[in-house]
Amino acid sequence: MLITIVAMLNFATTSVDRPVTKGVYTFSRNPMYVGESLINISIGIACLSWIFFLVAVVVAILEQNIAIAEERFCLKKYGKAYREYMNNTPRWIGIPK
Repeated sequence: MLITIVAMLNFATTSVDRPVTKGVYTFSRNPMYVGESLINISIGIACLSWIFFLVAVVVAILEQNIAIAEERFCLKKYGKAYREYMNNTPRWIGIPK
């Protein structure tokens, strides 16, 4: 949950004329989706609900398509700055290059 909250704060405090690249956005281009997926999958495990767990996994997989569409939009809007960000930051989670 902390990942999602920090991602929202990073997003809200960044100027609209440049991509969000600070805070948790240095480790993931989509930290809100990562946080949401971790929350939902964890709830499925904690509640011992295979149905909730499977739905959470399916939603996480579908969010892949949303993230790709958002990245296309950001490339059009921010151009070279976003391309550099994409080259240095993994889509989901990892160590920045």
